Amino acid sequence: MLNKRTNILFDEKMWQRLTNKAKERKTSVGKLVRQAVEKAYVADEELEKRKKALEEILKIRKVSKKRIDYKFLINYGRKY
Repeated sequence: MLNKRTNILFDEKMWQRLTNKAKERKTSVGKLVRQAVEKAYVADEELEKRKKALEEILKIRKVSKKRIDYKFLINYGRKY
């Protein structure tokens, strides 16, 4: 449920581009902007979590000179 509001000012050229894109996708400008924010910021957070998980897995692999415990690695990776 959407319950927070903001005002964003666009110049005329950007507004036309957004309204045209919204018409192409059969959606509102507001939804288009929300999707862009989601893609730009929330997706970046998810990518950072995955990068950290990979770094941890690589640390574990460097320490272990024996066989790799794949079950441990899989379960550890599922946290992210």
